[in-house]
Amino acid sequence: MKKIEWVDGLSVGIDLIDDQHKQWIEHYNHAVEAIQAKHEVAQIARSLDFLSDYTETHFATEEQVMTESHYPELEEHKAKHDALRKTLAAMTGEFIEDGATDLLAESVETFLGNWLIKHIKEVDMRFAAFTRAG
Repeated sequence: MKKIEWVDGLSVGIDLIDDQHKQWIEHYNHAVEAIQAKHEVAQIARSLDFLSDYTETHFATEEQVMTESHYPELEEHKAKHDALRKTLAAMTGEFIEDGATDLLAESVETFLGNWLIKHIKEVDMRFAAFTRAG
């Protein structure tokens, strides 16, 4: 498993968002590890559920900051969040249906890991720069 490690280059310069990104990375790493190790079903389900719940919390925080700062790309950013919400729901559904498969582990690790890093470096950095400048 390729863990995601927090590096300063992922900092958007807003402490609350950075702290949540760190927590999201930690929970992502736990979920991938649990799936790859084929831990018991209940443990994997808890990891995926927690990751989904935390994603909702984090997205709500980001969207609130964007709303308060009158971020002009709010709707586009929310659309990216909505797409990930749907993907996470599909992955959870796949787990419920098929269990902890290698394909699921690869999907979670590759898609979610790549999505998160790309999203932080491109999309979140843009909104954070706007917010800090305001």
